[in-house]
Amino acid sequence: MSDSEFDHNHNGGKDPWDTGDINQPADEQPAAAEQGSGPEQERPEERQEQDSPPSAEQEETPAPPDPDSRNTEQVPPPYGQPPYQDPQNPYPPYGQYNNPYGQYHQPYGNYNGPYGGYRQDQYGQQPYWSYQPYGGQHPDQDPREPKPPKRKNTGLRVFLWILGGLTAAFVLGFCIYGVQTAVGQQSGWPQNTTSQPEYDDGEDSASSGSASSQTQIQGGIKGDGTNPNSPGITIVPEPATGQLNAKDVYKNVVESVVGVETTVAGTTASQGGVIQGTGIVASKDGYILTNAHVVNYSRANKVKVILHDKKEYEATVVGYDKTSDLAVLRINASSLSAAVFGNADQLEIGDEVIAIGNPGGMEYSSSLTGGYVSALNRTIESHSDNGMTYIQTDAAINPGNSGGPLVNMYGQVVGINSNKIVATGYEGMGFAIPVSKAKTIIDDLVARGYVSGRSRLGITATTITDIQSQLSGYPTGVMIREISPESDLTKSGVAVGDVITKADGQAVASLDDLYAVLNKHKAGDTLSLTVFRMGTGQSTGSTRTVKTKLLEDKGETQAK
Repeated sequence: MSDSEFDHNHNGGKDPWDTGDINQPADEQPAAAEQGSGPEQERPEERQEQDSPPSAEQEETPAPPDPDSRNTEQVPPPYGQPPYQDPQNPYPPYGQYNNPYGQYHQPYGNYNGPYGGYRQDQYGQQPYWSYQPYGGQHPDQDPREPKPPKRKNTGLRVFLWILGGLTAAFVLGFCIYGVQTAVGQQSGWPQNTTSQPEYDDGEDSASSGSASSQTQIQGGIKGDGTNPNSPGITIVPEPATGQLNAKDVYKNVVESVVGVETTVAGTTASQGGVIQGTGIVASKDGYILTNAHVVNYSRANKVKVILHDKKEYEATVVGYDKTSDLAVLRINASSLSAAVFGNADQLEIGDEVIAIGNPGGMEYSSSLTGGYVSALNRTIESHSDNGMTYIQTDAAINPGNSGGPLVNMYGQVVGINSNKIVATGYEGMGFAIPVSKAKTIIDDLVARGYVSGRSRLGITATTITDIQSQLSGYPTGVMIREISPESDLTKSGVAVGDVITKADGQAVASLDDLYAVLNKHKAGDTLSLTVFRMGTGQSTGSTRTVKTKLLEDKGETQAK
């Protein structure tokens, strides 16, 4: 091989990997080795110690090596330093000798592969590896400087802001509602006496306005509507003529079924509106039976009765009984088609019955549904404290059917449907008040306007609910709002603002609970009460037990 073939590559330049002729004498070393560019001068340890830029003397460009000199040793040159320099071209095509500070870089410069780079700065230092595709540092970033903070996802930030705002609005609304409820209780709630329990009337509040036709309303009666000389309703046994089919039963009874609409004024505790239910004509001279919750447990509300022929009448609430959920109305009419009342004691489980009423209001007036007697003598919590039991049926009884008739297949009204006490969330579990067992209550309401033999404490009170208890610090129970002068509690040191928490040793959380105890007693009985009184200053309150004598309820509890 000739020297020309050995000294030059195919591009016409010197081979950068040329290490010289191995047969060349050792005394002919290149000039560059004499200038301190050999391996001893280029150790990595010495390069790493250069922490500052070179001085002005180091900036002088060294003289190019002798082109004729050859390296006789098989020792590779320092990494990144050319073994041979062309005097005509001191800066070879690979750019090894291009640093102003006199450093010799490796033949291929900086390595930047797909998984990062091995970098050298201008002083020949190796600051760090960079792995850009997999989250490494930016190749030009100083590793001692902190990484720039990551920007949060804008969509996530907006979602968190919206979620926080909704949460704050919910908490604020809940607090406002609680405060308004507590304030309403202290100042503006309607007063309710302890002689009757409290129930929600929402089941028959089918609309916010009258659904009846725009006909002229007949005027009401004079007086309170009671008739001390009334013989009361008559209970007839089953006839021996045999049962009728559903069509004939419906024709015989439908004209005795009426619509009842009660207009309730709004208060600080509830929203006003119109309650729509059903009623039964009990006598030709205008007495109507319905549920107490249909008239909103009050004599003061405006009530209207719509007959089967669409005639409308103003009605007077003669009396009502919350415990049995019964009420008696009277209209200024005569020659009405009165219903025939049968004996519930003659019913058997499995007997066929039908219900007639106005489900959903007067828009669906006089609807018929059918079913069977599912059970007899059912007790219902808070409705059976006076001994009343009920007829259970699977005939559909919907809101608006309340107060309407449950009829046997002889065309006799054996029950008064009370949708109010249907178990919510269950299907086919309707209940009706047996007319034969409620006869005494109905007759008392017609003759006196109240149920005789009932007892009362002689106070006006309201229920402290769980949420009101949490906001006010009072225990759940019945808060006394007013004490009548004739009440025996005036002798016991009980005051307005005290809360009754127990009666006869039983916990009292509402007026319903208190009434359950009162219904077991008669006028003149002595009742034991546990009373809480809120303390002053740092005191949290105190509880004591008192005894009081019960009064007879002669309608005082129905004054509103």
